[in-house]
Amino acid sequence: MFAPSIGVPEDIANANSTACLAAHLAQAAARPVRIAADMGDSLGRPATVTAHATGRAVRVGGAARVGPVLHLDVPR
Repeated sequence: MFAPSIGVPEDIANANSTACLAAHLAQAAARPVRIAADMGDSLGRPATVTAHATGRAVRVGGAARVGPVLHLDVPR
C-alpha cells in the first residue's frame, strides 16, 4: 500500500503487488516471466521480492531479516 497522505510513503516489501505485476506481464507476453522488485530503499529497509508467473500460477518469494521484537503485556 502506498498512502503518503496517511504517512505510508512506501511499503518495505509488497509481495501482492509483485505477484500481480508478474501475472500481468506473463499474460501480456504469453510466456512465463520472472521478475525481481526492489523496494523499501527510501525507508532505509531495502527489500527484494521475486515472482515467477506462468499461465496458471504465480510463485512469490524473498528473504527477510527480523528486527527487534516487541513483547506486549496483555492482561487476560
